Amino acid sequence: MKFKAVCPRDCYGGCSLILEVEAGRIVKIEGDKENRATEGIICRKGFEYISRNYGRNRLKKALKRVGDKGKGEFKEISIEEALDEVAKRIMEVQEKDPLSFLFYKGAGELGTASRVYNNFINQLKGYTYVYGDLCSAAGLEALKLTYGSVEHNAPWDLEKSKLIVIWGKNPANTNIQELVHIKRAKEKGAKVVLIDIRRSETAKYADLVITPEVGTDLALAMAIHNYIIQNNKYDVNFVNNYTYGFNEFKLEVQKYSLEYAQEVTKVPKEKIVEVAELISNIKPFTLICGFGIQRQIQGGQTVRALSLLPALVGSVGIEGGGFRYSNHTRPRLNLKTIKPIKNTRGINVVNMGQAIKDKGIKCMLIQAANPVMSNPNSNALREALKEIEFLVCIDTVVSETAKYADIILPAAATFEYYDVLRSYWHPYIMLHEKVVEPLGDSIHESRIYRELADRMGLNKDLIPENNLEFIEEVLKYSKINVSIDTLRKGPYLTEDYCEVVYKDLKFNTPSGKIEFKVDGMKKWGENELPIYKEFDEVGPFKLISIHSRDVTNSQYLNIPSILDTMEEPYAYINKDDADRLGINHGEKMIIFNSLSSITLRAKTTYDVRREHVVVPFGQNIDLNSLIEGRNTDIGLCTAFHNIGVNIKKFE
Repeated sequence: MKFKAVCPRDCYGGCSLILEVEAGRIVKIEGDKENRATEGIICRKGFEYISRNYGRNRLKKALKRVGDKGKGEFKEISIEEALDEVAKRIMEVQEKDPLSFLFYKGAGELGTASRVYNNFINQLKGYTYVYGDLCSAAGLEALKLTYGSVEHNAPWDLEKSKLIVIWGKNPANTNIQELVHIKRAKEKGAKVVLIDIRRSETAKYADLVITPEVGTDLALAMAIHNYIIQNNKYDVNFVNNYTYGFNEFKLEVQKYSLEYAQEVTKVPKEKIVEVAELISNIKPFTLICGFGIQRQIQGGQTVRALSLLPALVGSVGIEGGGFRYSNHTRPRLNLKTIKPIKNTRGINVVNMGQAIKDKGIKCMLIQAANPVMSNPNSNALREALKEIEFLVCIDTVVSETAKYADIILPAAATFEYYDVLRSYWHPYIMLHEKVVEPLGDSIHESRIYRELADRMGLNKDLIPENNLEFIEEVLKYSKINVSIDTLRKGPYLTEDYCEVVYKDLKFNTPSGKIEFKVDGMKKWGENELPIYKEFDEVGPFKLISIHSRDVTNSQYLNIPSILDTMEEPYAYINKDDADRLGINHGEKMIIFNSLSSITLRAKTTYDVRREHVVVPFGQNIDLNSLIEGRNTDIGLCTAFHNIGVNIKKFE
């Protein structure tokens, strides 16, 4: 039997799928061509769900720790015994010190069903939560302040662009369907420019490739603005009528001469002029911005500067135009939750390890997260997890973090529960159909929290069950008028969906316009205008992590079919740097700083700048042990890039 479905992984795609089920087991996965954004194209991660759900590492029983924390030594116990123990331990800390209970949820999957935890923790006497972000928050905040919302034109509208600037994104690895639309635009005559810290896999599709020094994108963007303004190549009518604060911005960008930008970014001024000329002369122009570019100290201001380039030349609110970062198409999917309790406190995700110690956390519940691999300063976090009296993880595998758990509760896997979701790239609403039952004793989070509530004397009926009635309630609460039967037919677009955002040139900002100058930046302690600041990182090399094509962070490191084909961990280093250090291609090298060190194989190349080292994330290494916990300028995102390190040959 075949079912329409959707991949809920936390990535751009949100790919529509067709699943074939036989005897209660998924036997085949293919793409659904009805989705105009993904067009039936799915990546390896989508095909690997069979291995992910039925592979040797999938949890089917609850586990109880029998060895030292971190060793990953467990014995199987019944789900009832596990739930009894978890409920007992949470109740104990709730009686003694409610705020010593810490709850942490990851963002491994899209959707609404995983958010039912709110109606559990907000029945407690108190709890500590984690705030901040590991992904895209600086850019999101930048666009909310600049444009009033986070939206972009339909993915397929990209084919109408005449100029596409891809800045800090590698769609060849991270958004393969977007690359299809880029190639179609190129076939129709569009120019493609790639600006990135290395010549990535996307470079072969570009007409022009520029590789600025990591962390200097803001200075480069401001220099482009300055050139366009000084040469009167901007859209005066659009700027005068639909933007705010331009005169102050115009004065600020005068500081960014071509000579200054060349010195800072290491990009020849002739190349800067070439990009600026393309942007000012070709319309419609769209700028595609990746998430990685804002995972640095000045991430928010950088995204602000980039997002203003389409506005400067009047390429907003038109077909083939605009700024593409993340697409929070309205109406959003919302889950009705109970009123939050007041007895709470927060800890910053960038310093979670130290905060666990400082706040005296005794009991912790982790849902669908692997912070030991995903969070900065991971060594400090490992040490903190060892000291927590009771840790429970809800997961489908024994992750690196779960190895520190006292109890692991086996979660229902993808396609074993109901959900409804939207991508942050395309505009469809999609039903995540429950097509098979959970394996063994694994259960969905909604049942876990209902069972815990029942054991703890809380009201389990406040926590929705995972069924089709739940989906209907979410749609009703979100004011989306569509039936389950309609969603079962495939990806759904609301009747009022417009493929071109800001077509009416109305913006939900205080001025009602696109804001070159943002007064709201003051709340973050930042200047109202994008201003580049130089930071001196300690170390002769700058560390940058990039996303891999076949894994999503650490999520696929437990998949047998991927594990069996993974090569030994490696990093890209400029060949001249490697030669100077006596490191040959394929030899081991040590990347280190004051926090930690890791050992990898060297891949020498001229696609990486001198004094840069680029490490694909998602390898089985403790990369984040090198990264100090720091927030971006706005949005409380984590600064993962432009980290000072040293390198030496492995002896």
